[in-house]
Amino acid sequence: MQAFIKTAPGVGNMVVAEAPVPAPQPGEALVRIKNSGMCGTELLVHDDVYRGRNRPLLFPLIVGHEASGEVVELGPGTDGPTPGTRVGIEGVSGCGRCFHCIRGNYNLCPDWHHIGLTRPGSHAEFVAVPTSSLLRLPDDVSFENAAFLEPLATVVHTLDRTRPTPGQPAAIIGPGPLGLLHLQVLRSAGLCPILVLGRRGDETRLELARALGADAAIVADQQEAREQAARFTDGIGMALVIETAGTPEAVQTALDIAGGKGTVATLGLARTTEIDALTVMRKDLTWMGVVASVRRHYAEAIRLVRTGKVHPERLITHRMPLAEGLSGVSLMRDCKAVKIMFIPGA
Repeated sequence: MQAFIKTAPGVGNMVVAEAPVPAPQPGEALVRIKNSGMCGTELLVHDDVYRGRNRPLLFPLIVGHEASGEVVELGPGTDGPTPGTRVGIEGVSGCGRCFHCIRGNYNLCPDWHHIGLTRPGSHAEFVAVPTSSLLRLPDDVSFENAAFLEPLATVVHTLDRTRPTPGQPAAIIGPGPLGLLHLQVLRSAGLCPILVLGRRGDETRLELARALGADAAIVADQQEAREQAARFTDGIGMALVIETAGTPEAVQTALDIAGGKGTVATLGLARTTEIDALTVMRKDLTWMGVVASVRRHYAEAIRLVRTGKVHPERLITHRMPLAEGLSGVSLMRDCKAVKIMFIPGA
């Protein structure tokens, strides 16, 4: 089969090459991939800056984790969806035995696994995954939209944690796919106004943000972000700020533009960050991280798609075969794409 593979540590070392079709093990299903969306994580893996939570990447590694497809076969002695069943794929799985797993929070499992990072991923014609990670798709959810369920479930997790109130002002820092999915869900939840902030090079993504209902979507440095947040809230500040940009500056900006008693949710993959802790204390902020999602978040993500509250397909700017995988990396690096959707076998 054809697959997009990180062959070794170091910058680059990614190729589209032939790989064996995986044989599903007990408890697994083999899925023929119909759509697999490219995530910014693949860019971090390409640049050798991604650092996993609990284990190093194992090479060679097939990347990709936002996918949908059809069940082909089950592993020996395995119960699960019959061949031909349309499925989405949950990215994270836990050990099932630890403190967090037995409480349903397997996204926090210290021994977690994630397709495309700790096990072979979805940028391939086939992938073997635990049957517990399969999501049966309703007939009215397309394969394309199902490939967004993994990031959309993370957005649902954000709302689960932050519990926003309709009518509250919100800001999103980072107009990438995750930020734009947040925009659609916050708009459907009645938050208003919604401000989307980007940096130079994000103009195409900011234009899409406006089309998706942002009250304003602008390029802004830290000072401009503070001024715009004050203008949209009569100086009060944002009740909710979602940070998806993954830079130290974005994290500090999120804290700066939040109003008193506001909530800041960090989803970007920024690492070492200097923070003015007095900002958090003096404004009585709630600052939280949001990582991945669990099954109940996927159920709500499917509902949002089925009811038309969210239109993930509007984020797709490029549809391409796996053979053009490296072109996808270049498009993402240059901010010339919003969401790239690979079509294995095309």
